Amino acid sequence: MQIVADANPLISILINPGKPVGLLFLESLELVAPSLLFEEIENNKELIIRKSKLTSEEIEKFIAILKEQIEVIPEHEFLAYREQAIKICPDQKDVVYFALALYLQCPIWSNEKQLNNQKYVKVYATHELIELFHLK
Repeated sequence: MQIVADANPLISILINPGKPVGLLFLESLELVAPSLLFEEIENNKELIIRKSKLTSEEIEKFIAILKEQIEVIPEHEFLAYREQAIKICPDQKDVVYFALALYLQCPIWSNEKQLNNQKYVKVYATHELIELFHLK
């Protein structure tokens, strides 16, 4: 399954690694994201370091692993879907993720409940993916 990875579940994994880490390495789950994903992670790096039990170096290694596991799709490839995404996305800061999901015709992995307040793009929370892929 191809899925657009939002920043919030990945930041949560960086802060508190656990069962969800397994999602990053499933062959049956192809993670894709706009470059905005890594910008959001970088912007929250101090928060991640402060809240996690990991060192700055360990966080950097973890981010490097994320960059290996997640394919970044250049925004120019899905720019044509931005207007549609603006119309349907419940949270305007997530428009780029929605545009990519519309372009690829795939779901989004996000823990933001409000993103389910639309009927065009399926949104999976981390616990739903863990259940779907039997990682319990």
